[in-house]
Amino acid sequence: MNIEEVILEATKIVTPSPEEKVKVMNVANDILKLLTSELLKRNYRNFDVTIQGSVAKDTWLPGDRDIDIFIVLSRDYFNMIKDGSIINDLIGIAVENNINWNIKYAQHPYIQFLIDDFEIDVVPCIRINPGEKPLTAADRTPLHTEFIKSKLGQRNTDVRLLKAFFKSVGIYGAEIKVQGFSGYVSELLVIHYGSFINVIKAISNWPIKHVFIDMTGTYNERDAVRKFKSPVIIIDPVDPNRNAAASISRDVLSMAIAASREFLRNPRKEFFMKIHKVAKPVWVLPTVVVRMPYPGNTSPDIVWGEIRKLMVSLTKNLRKLDFKVIRSMAWSDDRSVILLMISLNELELPPYEIHRGPPVNSDAAEGFLKKYINEPSVIGPFIRGSRWFVIRRRKFSDITDAIRHIASMASLRHLRSSLNDAQYVKLKTFNDLEIFGPEERSIIEEFLWTRPWWLS
Repeated sequence: MNIEEVILEATKIVTPSPEEKVKVMNVANDILKLLTSELLKRNYRNFDVTIQGSVAKDTWLPGDRDIDIFIVLSRDYFNMIKDGSIINDLIGIAVENNINWNIKYAQHPYIQFLIDDFEIDVVPCIRINPGEKPLTAADRTPLHTEFIKSKLGQRNTDVRLLKAFFKSVGIYGAEIKVQGFSGYVSELLVIHYGSFINVIKAISNWPIKHVFIDMTGTYNERDAVRKFKSPVIIIDPVDPNRNAAASISRDVLSMAIAASREFLRNPRKEFFMKIHKVAKPVWVLPTVVVRMPYPGNTSPDIVWGEIRKLMVSLTKNLRKLDFKVIRSMAWSDDRSVILLMISLNELELPPYEIHRGPPVNSDAAEGFLKKYINEPSVIGPFIRGSRWFVIRRRKFSDITDAIRHIASMASLRHLRSSLNDAQYVKLKTFNDLEIFGPEERSIIEEFLWTRPWWLS
């Protein structure tokens, strides 16, 4: 199929049915009415309960069961947001109306209602004007919604195509877990470039060094790069002091460029679908998988901040211990389990290592010799070239012992108990994967193969 035919087919995939649209709007409007009524009963004044996010902008994808409801309050309510009073009232509303609920966390807590198969985020925020400094991270959202609705026109389908494309490639979502393209950035790109295909063509030619888009005309490129220091800089039209694309990592930028080029070279509808087949490698790199329970009652962004910190520490310190790390990746379902996957040249090292000492004419040579000359567990000291050396027993020869030690030294508030209950699995053949469930096995196999599904 040519590109026009593929986009025609993809449009059917990414467009919710009329029945689904009606169902989503009915649920959203029911919650809107309920919250308005209940807050009035509790003597709230000067507030608006509004639908926000992709539902408000009509850019959501079929099967998406997330609805954002924002309670927009005057500045008088800021302390009630800060001290949790509003959250307590929202919990009370949920309990009184037999609604299942969860507490979620961003900059401040918010509540999630669970109704049928819908997850409805109910977020309090403060009413601000364009350009005004927000008091909470959520305050800009109503302004974002207003801007997109005023500028997007009839290009909702283009946004849906772009979101589905990013999702299929694995680069959709601003959360730390993904470090990718947010829904808002997807909408801004369609507004800026004019259509889905224009966005893809533009991304395929983006430079690796950095990308700069400013629809406000506030910055020149050099000043923006100096200020924001991000691979992708898209000035937020609602707040020019903010980079709307700050979440996007260089890996994600590179993936977006490569996937866009592949789509233009070989367009196909799989680029808009959720599930893809991942081929198995014919052999397995030596790999260790650390499987640990997900910490409860913690924001995914906080958990993923610690996961990334831990992965950096593991990679850096394993190399110091002579383990040759080839690649690593973390994955979680954000509910029950976390997987840390590290592929190496080998999982066990020889029990002894050559330890390099100082040059023979160095002032440090005397201390080195004094330390090792009467140490019965070493061979040497001996001279090789211009330096002293010894052969000594390695501190850690087994990868699992090394990881346990490094992890025990890391400053981790939320992952500490999870690591204490972690399971370590060494993979040398595909048979070693049998202890994992289907979803985990699929993730590990995808990691082992490393190749993006869309490479043909």
